[in-house]
Amino acid sequence: MADELLRTKASPKWLGKQMVFILLIAGFALWALVDATIVYPSRGEQAADFLKMQYLKAALAPGILERTSVEDPEGDLQALIERQKTTTLSPVEKARMEWLAALRNATRLDASRTQIGEPRAALDALEKKFKKADQAPKALSRLDIPVQWAIFVVCGALAAGMIFVMMRAVGTVYRFDPASKTLTLPGGQTIAATDVAVYDKRKWDKFLIFLKVREGAPSFGGQEVRLDLLRHVPLEDWVLDMEKTAFPPAPEPDGPASPSAMLMTQPSVEMPKA
Repeated sequence: MADELLRTKASPKWLGKQMVFILLIAGFALWALVDATIVYPSRGEQAADFLKMQYLKAALAPGILERTSVEDPEGDLQALIERQKTTTLSPVEKARMEWLAALRNATRLDASRTQIGEPRAALDALEKKFKKADQAPKALSRLDIPVQWAIFVVCGALAAGMIFVMMRAVGTVYRFDPASKTLTLPGGQTIAATDVAVYDKRKWDKFLIFLKVREGAPSFGGQEVRLDLLRHVPLEDWVLDMEKTAFPPAPEPDGPASPSAMLMTQPSVEMPKA
């Protein structure tokens, strides 16, 4: 008997729209991931190299004897930030702080990148690298990479949620017996056309209908059942068929229409002015 019942399927139109949205959101997530792991760190490292060149120029200026390597970059950067709050940093200290901050913002702040074995050779190499640069590379802010990670997480979660909803809709099946006008819900409960007291269409524009079941009905007696007509086809046709069975439309009167009905159907005519 169950094999003779009609079955719904997920709406192809709705599935198509879902796939488009999923691809767009997943694309944003992938874009943000590439920015967070490759593009932004590379750009930030380029800016850090330029600031490293400025730092080496200041540290190797005539008459200045300053260490160039930084053994503890995180500790050194924090100490310079705290010191800046109470006093004015020297040109070398300021340049070192900006270089270390740029490395931190590019997620490249580690001792292996702050060791400078041959300061003069390192400076010469950096000057050659930026010799043809029209302007200084823009350093990253501290939030640039975290924001990209946040976009990746949010968009990835949205895409995963939409995939879950889509798969759930595909696995949800309603059945219908056209002879008895009985709808079988995914959970196995049945609702006959005459079991419904009100076919509530208050959200019909959102493809939702609420079936207010009569008291004493075999299933959902006295309760309200919400049906999603957008995701499952041809559920809307079945519900309208059930409504027509439970509440047949009034027959149209025979004979000529009344004068008032004729007036209702006639186009408006502008009366001539006196």
